[in-house]
Amino acid sequence: MAQFFITYPERSCEKTGFDHVRDTAAREAFTPYGYERVLNCKPSSDPGVVQRRLSLASQWLKVVESGLFPPLTQLDDIRDIVKECRIEGSMVQLTDFIIILDHAKTARKLKDFFDKLEGDFTHLTELGSTLIPLRELEKRISQTINDLGELRDDASSELRKIRTALNRSKNNLRATIQRVLRRLNSEGMTSDEGATIRSGRMVVPILAEFKRKVDGFIHDVSSTGQTLYLEPVEALQINNEIRQLEAEEKRETERIMRELSSFVRKFTDELDLNTETIAELDEIASKSAFGLKINGSIPVISGGLHLKLIQAFNPNLILKNLTARQKEPVIPLDLELTDQERALVITGPNAGGKSVAMKSVGLLSLMFQCGFPLPLHPDSRLPVISGLYVDMGDDQSIEDDLSTFSSRLKWMKNTLERLRPGSLVLVDEAGSGTDPEEGGALFQAFTELLVERGARVIITTHHGSLKVFAHQREEVVNGAMEFNQEHLSPTYRFRKGIPGSSYAFEIADRMKLPGILMERARSLLGENRDKMGDLLVSLERSIQESEEIRTRYNRRVAELEKKERIFDEEQSSFKNKKNQLLQKAYRDAEEILRGANQRIERAVEKIITEGSADRGLIREAREDVDLAKTTLEREKSELTEEIQIQKRYRQVPSEGDFVIIGDSNSTGELVEITGKKATVLVNGLRVKAPLKSLVKTDP
Repeated sequence: MAQFFITYPERSCEKTGFDHVRDTAAREAFTPYGYERVLNCKPSSDPGVVQRRLSLASQWLKVVESGLFPPLTQLDDIRDIVKECRIEGSMVQLTDFIIILDHAKTARKLKDFFDKLEGDFTHLTELGSTLIPLRELEKRISQTINDLGELRDDASSELRKIRTALNRSKNNLRATIQRVLRRLNSEGMTSDEGATIRSGRMVVPILAEFKRKVDGFIHDVSSTGQTLYLEPVEALQINNEIRQLEAEEKRETERIMRELSSFVRKFTDELDLNTETIAELDEIASKSAFGLKINGSIPVISGGLHLKLIQAFNPNLILKNLTARQKEPVIPLDLELTDQERALVITGPNAGGKSVAMKSVGLLSLMFQCGFPLPLHPDSRLPVISGLYVDMGDDQSIEDDLSTFSSRLKWMKNTLERLRPGSLVLVDEAGSGTDPEEGGALFQAFTELLVERGARVIITTHHGSLKVFAHQREEVVNGAMEFNQEHLSPTYRFRKGIPGSSYAFEIADRMKLPGILMERARSLLGENRDKMGDLLVSLERSIQESEEIRTRYNRRVAELEKKERIFDEEQSSFKNKKNQLLQKAYRDAEEILRGANQRIERAVEKIITEGSADRGLIREAREDVDLAKTTLEREKSELTEEIQIQKRYRQVPSEGDFVIIGDSNSTGELVEITGKKATVLVNGLRVKAPLKSLVKTDP
């Protein structure tokens, strides 16, 4: 049985920034169900579930990127409507029928879309196939309710009859009232108002002093008492008819709605099933839309705990830039930990990006196992972890009488009690909050125990003892955030394999703290520790210089390769033009020879006819022509062969092709391509050669 993914403490999703990701992605939803699913989505520790989630997101992205858009649309919540409709004798409200109709239409359109979808979209089409078309329900509601959510006149013959009579009576009433109003107005008995409605009946406004001169029923009096609202006697009977017809209309409307509610009740199970599928599709769409916003892609699930992040960005930093007036550069994270490298100790200066790098690993892991596209290179690999345990920020508690350090000890205790193999543990500023030596020793022992129990641990720290620990243990590695020593500013680039310096003294020197203070501080630090700091600074400076040299070298290689490519293209173009000219010359020569041959044949025929043939001369002429033709055919064949060889040169061979190595005439099978290098199997020997020196040939 699959186990639930564990996060500890409860605020881990908030601390890593995952809550903000879910909030942002949920706003992309079309439906309240999709919104809820994204907002409450939890990582799975089951690799099969994770793979399905990632496949669905990948396939949705491919559909959208191909220019197709699944017909998801804004929908109101149908769940309470269906729940109430299940109750026998209940009556669905008119506006709710439109919500039911919209759901039925959306389900049908989505199913049609995925049924017609061509290509490798297995998971999406399987999910779409669970939708149930409810055409009969659509038809019945559409025949009864119009687009405005009103009962159609032709919903029943009785309703049509009632409404026809009602409209006729209302028209009659308006005409009668207008006639009375004109008469009273001509006699100066009305106020400036026109006819109006009081107590659901049409009335006319008359001045109070004329109330005894107009027959009718008074329904209301103005606030000043100067105007009375009177129903003329001529309109009493018509108003009564209207009230009666309205009552009949209400009874017929209720009858139709109850009948339609009973019809809908037969489809409540199907509506619930469709709602679940629409909710899942909307969740996938929302996550994918969020993924497109952050330029996300789908990485690979790795075996064990192998982690390989290539050009990975923190999603929340990207989101911040999307809304910021002044965008800040976001530096990608390149980090790889093999299955054997179970712990990583990240060191470096304050505000150098240690915590962001660690937090990014946790956030990307949570998103990965929820099925989100991630802002990284698609060749990246992430493991499926069984839980996430985070010690980040200040969790001191006044209520529980816990200091910052005490709260960390409580977290360590609970983490060890709850830990499962394959979990990821993140510890920020390990060893802080207490005596440095004791704190360093405590967190070293904690890390050792976590590794023994099968967890992956990433910690950030300034403690030298933890740097030494990472150096001495094979399953623990050092890592540092790069620091620009020339400008004394962080570059936010991660470098694996070496510890980093905190650069406290260097930054203090740059800030021009008094020399006597700095000298005293260095003496208090101790000569050996100062030398160690200098060694780390010197090591990082050497690495930075090497990186600069490598960058210049790579740039120069790229420039040379570009020039070589341009030269090869120009040379190829020149050869093509030369071959085209030669072919034209040979065609012209053939035409000339053909014409000469015809003339010789005619001359020979004429000589023979006239009987004065010099047979030796004729034979010699024919031999000259045959020799010219043979030479022409040979040179033409050589040209054709050369053109075919050049075509093969232009074809880049693939693994499995038979090739010729350069000018050596050695042939073999191309078994491996690594960048611009290739390995060829020649008579059982593996020969390495530049890829561009290989020419594809026949086996």
